Amino acid sequence: MILRKHNRSLTAPVTAFPLWLALFFTLSACTSNEDKHYHPSFATAAGNQHQLIFGAPSLAYFETTDLVVKYLNAHLDSVQIRTVACTSVEDYEDKLRKNYFDFTVINGPQLITAWQNGYTVVGRIADDYHSVIFANKDSGINGFTDCNGRSVALTGSRILAGSVMPLMYLYEHGVDVNKTITRLYCPSYESVLMDVCLGRCAIGAVWSTSYSNFQRQRPDLAARLDIKWTTPSLPSSGILFKRTLDSNLIQKITGLLLQLQSDQQGRAALRRIGIGGFEKADTNSYQPLKEFLKKYDSLIH
Repeated sequence: MILRKHNRSLTAPVTAFPLWLALFFTLSACTSNEDKHYHPSFATAAGNQHQLIFGAPSLAYFETTDLVVKYLNAHLDSVQIRTVACTSVEDYEDKLRKNYFDFTVINGPQLITAWQNGYTVVGRIADDYHSVIFANKDSGINGFTDCNGRSVALTGSRILAGSVMPLMYLYEHGVDVNKTITRLYCPSYESVLMDVCLGRCAIGAVWSTSYSNFQRQRPDLAARLDIKWTTPSLPSSGILFKRTLDSNLIQKITGLLLQLQSDQQGRAALRRIGIGGFEKADTNSYQPLKEFLKKYDSLIH
């Protein structure tokens, strides 16, 4: 089993960086690499505005959530939101454990851990949440038995759509994922997609929306891939706020997120992410997820 770890993050103003993203696609394969540190500057909040930190799990999330954060900043007068984009799952989880983010959008075990560690769930993405399992067209993967003895590119071992859901799906369809496949853990969905594109791994799995975004942004590379299977859905990513934040501010930002689909700018921001909108939710909304994870932990190691 191969695991790539990075301990760096990028902090910057809420603007898009297509060149950075292109380089990230090129350089983020699942091989060991010496950490490099980069500390770009960012604009401070104007006047008496306070800053809130929005946590993004990767550079691609930084890119796709850019318009949402700009929308929020345009409608807030007392605070300014700054995005911190992490370049590895481990870095994101570490910051989440330390309550570094004021708010974020996340799913899976990370969501459950966060609400037990100082965060509260106020909403979620309204769309169904599922994973797609795809293969390089030259891999010879046609059925489940073809997966045996092959390498599978995944994100961190506890990432819902990037690892947990696809492994459970393969297991339930006869693939002994504990013994007959090699799991290669990558730092992001983008590196999973690139590793399968380049033939480093036969199979990969990502959140379905990340796959759709990749098809739109890099159709030349996406043409090398075929979706083989789609997992059943689970409750989608939740909106989490640090409990110590002012309740009126939480309510204000939550209201803005829930109404994004009501005007042209908001709809454009949602299209950038690839989702239809947000809806109200709380911890009870994630009971199916807790039951799924309990079953997963009893079967897969």
